[in-house]
Amino acid sequence: MLRAALAAGVALALACADAPATPEERVRAVLAAIEAAAEARDVGALKEHVSESYSDPRGNDARALAGIATFHFMQNRSVHLLTRVRHVEVSAPGEARAVALVAMAGTPIPGPDALPGLRADLYSFDVRLREEDGRWRVASARWEPATADDFR
Repeated sequence: MLRAALAAGVALALACADAPATPEERVRAVLAAIEAAAEARDVGALKEHVSESYSDPRGNDARALAGIATFHFMQNRSVHLLTRVRHVEVSAPGEARAVALVAMAGTPIPGPDALPGLRADLYSFDVRLREEDGRWRVASARWEPATADDFR
């Protein structure tokens, strides 16, 4: 809940700033909103950040991705994330790539040093985003297992 409020505050601050936010700042705000939606177990909020033309190397489309999220949320009463955005690159107008490490657990994750003692799923995500109607949305993503050492 706190992360959702923080993400909303960041998005509001970016929207109200005198100078327009840079594309990188806007992409980072979307990533924070996705994190907040996941922790809130809010599939509808997640879907707002996914392109209708989403596709990934595993053959998933936007609907399948929503199904994966729904299944995960049904299997887990609470979702806690530790996210480390390693890199955001806006390669061309309207196109961006983000690389992030995400640890997912059913209990709060105080920091990377706690990962070896927790039962958590660790992933490295390579996310492609596209600007659609003035909003950044996830167009594709690849993910693979990560290790606790990756988070340091």
